[in-house]
Amino acid sequence: MTDWIPDADQLTTGLIRVSATGQILWLNTSAGTLLYQGQRQLEGLVIGDLIPEIQTRIDTALTRNQSIQISELYLPKSGLAVDMNIAPAENQTVLLELYPITERIRQRKQADRADRQQAISQMARHLAHELRNPLAGVKAGSQLISHQTQDIAIARHASMIERGVDRITALLERFADNQSHKKELLNLHQHLTETAELVIAERRGELQIETDFDPSIPLIMGDSDQLNQLFLNLLRNSSQAQASIIRIKTRIEHNSPIVNAPIRHAIRITFEDDGTGIPTHLHDRLFLPMVSGKDHGSGFGLAIAQQIARAHDGLIEFEPLERGSAFVFRLPMLSQIAKSAENVA
Repeated sequence: MTDWIPDADQLTTGLIRVSATGQILWLNTSAGTLLYQGQRQLEGLVIGDLIPEIQTRIDTALTRNQSIQISELYLPKSGLAVDMNIAPAENQTVLLELYPITERIRQRKQADRADRQQAISQMARHLAHELRNPLAGVKAGSQLISHQTQDIAIARHASMIERGVDRITALLERFADNQSHKKELLNLHQHLTETAELVIAERRGELQIETDFDPSIPLIMGDSDQLNQLFLNLLRNSSQAQASIIRIKTRIEHNSPIVNAPIRHAIRITFEDDGTGIPTHLHDRLFLPMVSGKDHGSGFGLAIAQQIARAHDGLIEFEPLERGSAFVFRLPMLSQIAKSAENVA
């Protein structure tokens, strides 16, 4: 075994390094699972004996010195199908990356749900526009009643109407206003740190936030106010779920199944907490407006966060944990680099 990748066994992506002749030099746990047999039994075997016709693709990748992508490759031993990337590596070796198709399909469905949610936001913008004038009329009427009446009870009820109108208007406009107005180069980790400090202050020291940042992540193009709102909504969601610890981790995700070719790579930001979690019956509707697992929640926080993610060509996913919850926010990698270069130019 040579050149083992740190933390490789923690990845859901299958990784296999093979020699030019196809001998398996090492593989991680996920690769062993996808190929059906155990990890140790596979080392030293020839990959062509496990995946027919793969050696021809390996030879092509080495000869051309370029990566090759294969979609829906069937693995006979496990009966599974995967997307595979074959990339030339050092010393005439090749790195095989295996992505379960089920994961790609799951993330595509999540993206479809996010797109439907974005359509709802467009409807909300239209609704907010249509309701703005009648709501203003209701508020003006309640103010007039409050100023003219001498009856304390009537004045109190008029004030309740006014506050209710303000709340409805604020919710509609907050959910409807998801347009980016000022994209600029920004430091992702700086914004995450500043938002984390704000949430810690809100909990008055009763919350611990741990960070594990990848220093290789470049500056990104984004609307700083909107991304701060996204991070704030996710962190507050964990805080309000009575979390005592939130862990924020950033990584570059190679050949992300959620990103279309030729981009292929994404910036992945993971928020994990040890809170009370989210009820199972809400999992599939979590990012829709007016869906909340909290007694006094508005149901707009996660919906707005998802809108902001989609406005940045990204996506937020929810993953239940044994204790607590995890939210994963992905941004296409190369599009961020390209936009950064254009902005600098």
